Amino acid sequence: MSTGLKLVKITEKYLEKIKPGTKDQYHRDDTLKGFAVKVTPTGRISFIAEGRVRKGRSRRITLGRHPVLAMKEARELAMNNLNEMQKGVDPVLKEREERGKQEALSKTLNDIFHEYLSLKALKPNTKYDYMNTFLLTFSELGKRPIRSISRQEILELYFKTQSERGNSTAAKFKRIGSAIFKFAMADEVDGERLIKENPFNIITEKGIKIPVKKRDSFLTDKDISKLITFYMNFDNWSSTPKHGVTRQGINYVILLMTTGLRKSEALKLKWNHVDWTNKTFTAFETKNSSNHIVPMSTTTEWILNEQQKISPDSPYVFPSQKTGMHMTEPKSQLSKIRRATKLHFTFHDLRRTFATHAEAQGQSHELIRKALNHKSGGGITSQYIITQVKTLRPVFQAVADGYKEYYNPDWETD
Repeated sequence: MSTGLKLVKITEKYLEKIKPGTKDQYHRDDTLKGFAVKVTPTGRISFIAEGRVRKGRSRRITLGRHPVLAMKEARELAMNNLNEMQKGVDPVLKEREERGKQEALSKTLNDIFHEYLSLKALKPNTKYDYMNTFLLTFSELGKRPIRSISRQEILELYFKTQSERGNSTAAKFKRIGSAIFKFAMADEVDGERLIKENPFNIITEKGIKIPVKKRDSFLTDKDISKLITFYMNFDNWSSTPKHGVTRQGINYVILLMTTGLRKSEALKLKWNHVDWTNKTFTAFETKNSSNHIVPMSTTTEWILNEQQKISPDSPYVFPSQKTGMHMTEPKSQLSKIRRATKLHFTFHDLRRTFATHAEAQGQSHELIRKALNHKSGGGITSQYIITQVKTLRPVFQAVADGYKEYYNPDWETD
């Protein structure tokens, strides 16, 4: 504690004459009880307010350094703090609460986004898509307090995203960003809303529409012929192929085209999901959250048998050779297949190809919808599932048989 107890009239002139000692010294004002200065051995002078909180503890509060803080301001701060203590208010606790409130109100866009991801039950692929879009489009605003981001800034960033990254990314920017800010509107700090409005509303209010072209591409008859011929000739190469396509890679692509499965549904397929007796397999964790039982066609049954030979010890139909899990991202194999066949298609194009080809084989829209596992109203009973498998088996077999008709043995494979 202090080494000196001095009651003096604290003025600027008095402070100029103070000489530091070997220990901290306290000089208390004789006109304003509780106002004082602390002098350290290095000569640093600080204004302080000392007092007891009514029905509480004693407090010594540092008000500021001399000469940065002027004498007049120091006295006013001291009076304010001493008055608070007389009323039973602890200035230290009050400051902590205010600092905590300001920190809470200063949450950045990054903070809110990560809270959003942690509380929302998003599927892994959706979460990845959100994170990727956020990094691409919100990087310049991420470290800003969310309540400081204006409607005009959002509008300008939307146009910038549209110009630099296209309409599809701009649409994602609007959809994901609007959800994040709506989430933030539910936050309250000491009765005060974190944000009072969603700045993304400006895009809708100004009547700005996002012209996103729906993808509808699929493999033509000629394209199917090239891909099926490549697949059926895969083991007939006269020497080690230079294209780099693996048996698992081409099996995966053909499975998608003959079943209409989504990319992730096929990747996560396990051997205990395969029913060899009833010749079906089940896709779990589908987009519409329902289990999808798929009848095997002769082609898919052959593919599954081949995959068992490739990795008999893995629990996954399409295993990763490095991680022991399933393949995570088969884009490399897709690129090699496209180069080898001189075709350009995406994994989802294979799903559309299945649907288009099923229709060409005379299958009804209702059966195609069920084969693609598109959501429908009503519950599904076990009897309905059995009926569905029996009804859909001819659909998958017709598609697989139809593809074989496109086989062209004269297509060059070298």
